[in-house]
Amino acid sequence: MSYQCLDEERKIYFKKDSAKALSDTKKIIFDFDGVLVQTSQSYRQTIRRVVDYYFLEILGLEGERGKLVTLGDIQSFKDTGLYNNDWNLTYALIAYYLALLMRKLQKRRTLQNFTKRFSDIQFSEAGSFLQTLREIGDFLGRYGLNATELVDTKNDSAVGIESLLTRVRLENQSSLEVALKPILPEAGGEQLTLIRKLVPYNLEKPDLLKRLFEETYLGAKLFSKFYGVPSIFKFDESFIEKESFIPTEKTLDALRLRFGKFAIYSEKPRDQGIYLLEKNNLKEYFDENGLIFQEDIFASEEIPFGACESVQLGKPNPTFFIKMVEKLAGKVVYVGDGIADMLLIENARLQGLSNILFFGVLCSSQYPDQLFSQYVKHGADAVMTDVNDIPNLYASLGGKVE
Repeated sequence: MSYQCLDEERKIYFKKDSAKALSDTKKIIFDFDGVLVQTSQSYRQTIRRVVDYYFLEILGLEGERGKLVTLGDIQSFKDTGLYNNDWNLTYALIAYYLALLMRKLQKRRTLQNFTKRFSDIQFSEAGSFLQTLREIGDFLGRYGLNATELVDTKNDSAVGIESLLTRVRLENQSSLEVALKPILPEAGGEQLTLIRKLVPYNLEKPDLLKRLFEETYLGAKLFSKFYGVPSIFKFDESFIEKESFIPTEKTLDALRLRFGKFAIYSEKPRDQGIYLLEKNNLKEYFDENGLIFQEDIFASEEIPFGACESVQLGKPNPTFFIKMVEKLAGKVVYVGDGIADMLLIENARLQGLSNILFFGVLCSSQYPDQLFSQYVKHGADAVMTDVNDIPNLYASLGGKVE
């Protein structure tokens, strides 16, 4: 595929055979996180904080904060294209480390004792369950298990994170537990069941994983505001308040002049997305009838709605996205920030959607050069540093976006 470079420093490129379609664009749909708002100091730090809190605070394992999950680890999961949803990604990381713990218990010849003692645990509400997890942490500590040992193992060639992700790529997004089996001792099914119990995660019901994640991300005050229940963990810090908008008002004004009000297709919870738009006085730029958030995607009758195993919900599953775009006339651009977004468009095209183009931005990736190569490999119609480059792209094509 042949690309033309408009600005090497800003990495503004477009696919030459997409030039006419780009000029004919009638509507822009934005992803939210990483495209409209910078989330490197919010969501990604939330993932790190949640994993640390689970193992270092709840289980009480000895170790250093910030080591279990690095930003590079998160990017490696994101680059599979299968972990756009940060709840799923956080669950995968915790489940991975629990699998390592069981492997280490087996080597200490006490796994059978562990599973016998804790196999009947059930999640009913967070308070009592946290006490059970602390008892589990005490058990692990008595056998010398700690978070430092887990960190040392995550780079292992056989059971490290990269080997796990290799197995995930060979399967599909719903295969996390299949990918975990080589880490576990024999008869891994029993241990997988216990892992699910140790980190309760259910998209339909209250659970521990989502509760801890949302309280960490929002902080106690905003969590109570959005969810209508008191905070359990009572975190003072709010990561959502660190999110800043990427497009300038000049960019938004220029794009609205050409394309009209914008649409959004994102797995961010609706009330959090609207909160940020209103907080930054930017809601007027967006079409109220074109705002698709997490609740809309997950509530679609076309997609099975279930527990944590149903991780095909949302990107890169194109079912609900296709329904959205089919209502729009003319060429439509979707602006995304990762491989999951690119795969969303690929899958939509494979199912017959012909009026969709894809712009990939690089600003949210830890490895922008690698992401650039992946965008080109998958045939992105344009690639750029961030959304503020879109007016320059259209100006170069003769469009009146300045």
